[in-house]
Amino acid sequence: MLRRLISFLLLSVLGVAVGFAVAVLVERRQDAKSLETAFDRLRLFHDLRQAALEDYLQSMASDVRAASENPRVVEAMEKLDFAWSTYGPDARRVLPRLYIDENPAPADDRAQLMQAPDGSYYSQYHRAFHGWARQFLEHFGYYDAFLINPRGDIVYTVAKERDFATSLKTGPYRQSPLAEVFRRAMINPSAAVDFSDFARYAPSGDDPAAFAAKSITKDGKVIGVFAVQIPAEPLNELMHFTAGMGATGETYLVGPDGMMRSQSRFIETPTLLEVEVDNASVHKGMAGKSGARIVKDYRGIDVLSVYAPVNFGGQPWILLAEIDRDEAVTTEISWTAIAAGILAGLLAMGLAYLIWHALRSPSRPREP
Repeated sequence: MLRRLISFLLLSVLGVAVGFAVAVLVERRQDAKSLETAFDRLRLFHDLRQAALEDYLQSMASDVRAASENPRVVEAMEKLDFAWSTYGPDARRVLPRLYIDENPAPADDRAQLMQAPDGSYYSQYHRAFHGWARQFLEHFGYYDAFLINPRGDIVYTVAKERDFATSLKTGPYRQSPLAEVFRRAMINPSAAVDFSDFARYAPSGDDPAAFAAKSITKDGKVIGVFAVQIPAEPLNELMHFTAGMGATGETYLVGPDGMMRSQSRFIETPTLLEVEVDNASVHKGMAGKSGARIVKDYRGIDVLSVYAPVNFGGQPWILLAEIDRDEAVTTEISWTAIAAGILAGLLAMGLAYLIWHALRSPSRPREP
């Protein structure tokens, strides 16, 4: 009797073990399928954001190229550079006084001033061009626009910040990203539009800014450079288009220094040039590789991550599309595994009962 009871208990334990094993196998199979589906969706979102980023870059390059070739811009470059020269060495002192220090408009909207009341050639030419330049910024969404003569003097800006009338060769902003794109545009005037990476820009309150520039030519001669200051907001809006990505899905950009180049969807404080992303996705992207993996993101959360290097106008960035692993692997998977395990366990228990019952039944005596 004891042996039969032990046999029943062993078979029952075996049934439970079989049920548990089946549940684990189903869970793992469903996990793998769910992860595969989630990664496929992330790759699609990544590809869509990459295409949108490329369109955005092409649009900006087209804006800057068209402006540099616009007859109004070419004429303004010539006239304002001539007017600058009429001040002699005093240009760097007089123009900031007229258009910044004595500007009656609020400090954050000095572009309201169409011309200073000094009756100079500069102020006449400034008025003739300023209205068009303001409309250009408003229409295309740039923060500022610049005319820079071949010697590196910023002879005109729309916003009239402290970079106005300084030298990009010898002045305080000679190491700025604006100076970088100016130099590249002058060295290779026939090249495509030059872009800088985002960096903190002191004249704009030390906020992050990027720049794009193109040389201005007339009769085959470079007469200056047209440049724009690119704000971060349009890029953030582009990255924050997350329809269909669920509650935790996001796309964002990381620079070669590992710092974010766009605003996190989940952090209210600024993340551009503030938050570092240090994981395998970023390291692989920096090495020029594309792929998909599970990593801990900048919040320390396990995420599904699709990554690839992208070219932001010559700047090597990494574009990432991610979603929290807990959201990608839904609770339905666990219930499926539990149901399969219970069913397998019940079948095993039934088999155990039949075997135990057979062992328990008295055997018939043999016939003589």
